[in-house]
Amino acid sequence: AVLADPFPSGRPDLGAVDAAAGRPAAEPTPGGQAEPVIEADIDELPAGAPAAAPWYADGAIHDGETVVPFDAEFAGLRSLSAVAGGYAVLTADSEGVDGNELWLVPSGGEQTRLARGAVYSMAVSADGALVAWAEHDWSTRAPGDGPGRTVVYVADATTGEILHEREQTGDDGPVGSVRGFLGPQRVVLDSATNAPTGVYVWDLAADTVTPWTDFGFTAAVSPTGELAALVPPNEAADRTTAVVDGVTGEIRWRAPERATITSDGFSPDGRYVTEVVEIGPSPEDVEASALAEGIVIADAATGEPVRTVGSLQQGAHAWEVDYAYEIVVADTATGEPVRTIRGLRPMAHAWEPDGSLLIEAWEDDERAALVRCTVGGGCELAAPVRDSAGGRPYDLGASG
Repeated sequence: AVLADPFPSGRPDLGAVDAAAGRPAAEPTPGGQAEPVIEADIDELPAGAPAAAPWYADGAIHDGETVVPFDAEFAGLRSLSAVAGGYAVLTADSEGVDGNELWLVPSGGEQTRLARGAVYSMAVSADGALVAWAEHDWSTRAPGDGPGRTVVYVADATTGEILHEREQTGDDGPVGSVRGFLGPQRVVLDSATNAPTGVYVWDLAADTVTPWTDFGFTAAVSPTGELAALVPPNEAADRTTAVVDGVTGEIRWRAPERATITSDGFSPDGRYVTEVVEIGPSPEDVEASALAEGIVIADAATGEPVRTVGSLQQGAHAWEVDYAYEIVVADTATGEPVRTIRGLRPMAHAWEPDGSLLIEAWEDDERAALVRCTVGGGCELAAPVRDSAGGRPYDLGASG
């Protein structure tokens, strides 16, 4: 079956695992160079300046010293980005399928709803002037079981005025899931299906949608438009993420196995990209261990076999697997690690305008904080540790 909200399989379930205990952040050496590995513990980090990337809590968007009310009702944030004059917010309803809403929230003035329905992603241009999204119509089905119709939009991020609109139907009906801008006039599009035929580019000036690469999914596009991180189709033998040239699609390098690059992975200047690396048994090893104990791993509703990282369940049986995570900051030119951050469980992360990395870090499903780490070395609290029993006290939006 095709998911209504498709994504590549094999991503770590960050909401169901525990990270290893961390230690205090590394201090720079006398020579001025920090250790390549930073061991971070949210209870030991010093307090720093307020987070300079937007996050949501308690009915408001917070950004540095700015607090902007956002009073829409929703079950969760799918995406939150700064735009010219305010913020673009994609929210999910309780089912997260057909009631998603895209909002423009100005720093001063009334919020505007741009879209409601099967809207799974949005993208903002590097200068914050444009916001793009797609609305999928599942009332008909295309070959391959994707939506039979998709309408893609680009709007002025200040006024909400629609500047570009394109309808995709028939065999092209699934093509249009917006993933990023390759410069101001080219928008990267995925397909709303688990069996994609490639990644596409919408040329706004020519109003054409053409194949770009034969990869299956777009993980991230750099703000500069020079690079993109792409994931092979689900059935590919090699599922490692590739960083490719933003013009030619040529592969520059591949990320390690079990490394995930999320939609906010690239730094503002495109020099660095984050890889969240899962440390622990592979899904195959977990499945083999469960089967050795005579536990059939299946969907409780359908009985169909499933493989879920972090929690494998059937009836009263449950396998809980503890994972730790490393956040690796890699050089986008070579793929070589520049800095590795350990000891944090990253629910989401984002880059601040000055090139610092902001991490929504959790501890034992009970506490959370915003942690700032610099590429030069060292981490600090960008927002204090708070109880998370009632939900996410700091919500950077879903990294995905």
